[in-house]
Amino acid sequence: MSDNARQFRSSESLAEEAVTRNAIAPFLSARGYRVLEDRRAQTGTAISQFVRVQGPDGPPLQMRVRLCWRRSGERLNKVNYSAAQLRARLINDSWDNTLAFVIERDRAEGNTHHLFVQRDGTDIVYAALIPREELAPIWRGQRDVSADLIAGGFCGRTSKNHAMNGTSPTIWLQDDRWPRAHEVADVLWNWPGVVDLAKVPVVPMSGQSDVDGTYDDCPRGDSWDIGSDGADRRPVMRSEVKRDQQVRRAVLARTAVCERAGCGQAQRYRGFLDVHHILGAEKGDRVWNCVALCPNCHRDAHYSAEAEALNRQLLEYAKQFQQSQRKA
Repeated sequence: MSDNARQFRSSESLAEEAVTRNAIAPFLSARGYRVLEDRRAQTGTAISQFVRVQGPDGPPLQMRVRLCWRRSGERLNKVNYSAAQLRARLINDSWDNTLAFVIERDRAEGNTHHLFVQRDGTDIVYAALIPREELAPIWRGQRDVSADLIAGGFCGRTSKNHAMNGTSPTIWLQDDRWPRAHEVADVLWNWPGVVDLAKVPVVPMSGQSDVDGTYDDCPRGDSWDIGSDGADRRPVMRSEVKRDQQVRRAVLARTAVCERAGCGQAQRYRGFLDVHHILGAEKGDRVWNCVALCPNCHRDAHYSAEAEALNRQLLEYAKQFQQSQRKA
């Protein structure tokens, strides 16, 4: 097994893969697709994912999700390219037989499309929705363009065809390593019927007029962008635990001040207090797992050195509301 193979199946890689796969359904929902099924099949450490959706316009679609190469790692130029394999190995040493197998398998499984996904940090930067029958023609188009570029010396010293990645037929979403290398990915993006869902505007969610301190009030990750004027909007990947707005309203109704002992900061305006899930929203979206905190105390509960002790204190305080809610 190669070093790359060992790295790809590391625990870190598997965790990163799970994050991306779990984000697919929310990503599609945010773009107007109603997710009917998110099914996964696992063989060893290999996972196949199939998502059936009702599109904004038209009949239902079933997508086989393919994840592109991870962008984390020691090579800084990984952000300059994006690709995913159609199959790890050739069938009978034949590219055509392998492509035919991939298409026939999808037809038998009921897959109408492939969805190639590239995640970069917290963003899905590419999401190529490709009709099943167009996959092989796109691969051949990328193979031919790559061959011409290599023959013309436009891909540096490389002699390996983009599409023929060892024994793996590969589809490219991006290659900016050389001035004309983008022409390989251009075959995909200019192909009739291919849609980059990452560029589809996010559909605003209705019924969320309430100020909600449980969403994004403790953002994670780095925010070191210097900034710009008139920046374009872009879709952002986010996986969230569903919360009941009635729980939030009940917590805020019981107090007008921060519930951390010794704080008591007053609510000076609507939205000042955050609702903090002490054990995490995934453990329980209940009144007795929540407290109302001012923004400073909320950050302390997540990030301070005393966060563990503080949450134990908050949990002890919140127990009083468990019995009262059960009696109600």
